[in-house]
Amino acid sequence: MTDGDFRPLEGVRVIDFTRLLAGPYATMTLAELGADVIKVEQPGIGDETRHWGPPFVHGASAYFHAINRGKRSIALDLADPADRETAHALIGTADVVVESFRPGVADRLGIGADAMRERFPRLVYASISGFSQEGPLAAEPGTAVTVEAESGLMHVTGYEGADPVRSGVAMVDIATGMSMINGVLAALLERGRTGVGRRLEFSLFATALSSLGTVIAATSAGGPPSKPWGSSHPSIVPYRAFAASDGHVVLGATNDAMFARLVAALDLGAVLGGPEWAGNRARVEGRDELERILAARVGSLPLETVVGCLQAARVLVARVRTPEEAARGPQADALGLIEHDDGVSIARSALGTNGTVRLARAPGLDADGAALRAELGR
Repeated sequence: MTDGDFRPLEGVRVIDFTRLLAGPYATMTLAELGADVIKVEQPGIGDETRHWGPPFVHGASAYFHAINRGKRSIALDLADPADRETAHALIGTADVVVESFRPGVADRLGIGADAMRERFPRLVYASISGFSQEGPLAAEPGTAVTVEAESGLMHVTGYEGADPVRSGVAMVDIATGMSMINGVLAALLERGRTGVGRRLEFSLFATALSSLGTVIAATSAGGPPSKPWGSSHPSIVPYRAFAASDGHVVLGATNDAMFARLVAALDLGAVLGGPEWAGNRARVEGRDELERILAARVGSLPLETVVGCLQAARVLVARVRTPEEAARGPQADALGLIEHDDGVSIARSALGTNGTVRLARAPGLDADGAALRAELGR
């Protein structure tokens, strides 16, 4: 068990000018670590993900509620001089500013990094963009799907010969948000020593390309050209999903001893127990035949039988569940990862297993505007 009441960012204020997914997910996680997060939104509209539905609950989309809990909301028109001054006053109370405007827009609105850090030298100022603030793609709209395409991530996702597909969820956004959290925490630690903040930049493109590090290294070292592998692994066999008679299962052997146990557990010694299959290199080279044999055997058995015998043999195996099944399952329950708010299931961040703050419902648009203006004397 971990220690409870983990609030390392208590007393830290974050002004959140982000929208969509990467930034809001990151700032929500900072709130889970105890930070006071103030979400600045466009009057009358707010973060467009408020409208990404159905389904809608508690006045906004379920999508918005999933990534904006634990924040306060104020609506400011940054093109209006009075509202811009209110934004400056808020920034003056803050430790961290996070923005996700297109390159150059924050400067035009009067809240750019250079101007704000000159005025408030202790400020940690983090920017999130699709393709970064520089380079030939900087001005292009950058969302998960365009970044997955431009970075090569989409090329290695899905099945060979089929149309390219995006990730089932926007993992590039989530990973970019987590990178931003790491950078912000490090900058706050540095500020504790130097007394000076730092400007930070994060892009979905940099996240996606860096996630392809093993693929890029392998191809540059003389390996075969990259391609989509479905659920398989380019250099481990077996390691993929197979169809049982009543569902799907993932199984794999990450070393030769595990492969021997897999063969015995599935009673395949007569066809896969010989020395010609004993090494991973041979299995990779004979992938098609080996996987055909495994597919036939697994397909003849019920899911529970496959899972049970491979678990007993200490072989890598898992049922392919739906997200709904996983959220309702005993492992999620044991870790306390799912909260329930008036019938809506909300997933906590992975930090939630460490005693972080349990966050309040996502705010209504400008729900805290009057109170925040009063705090600022406006």
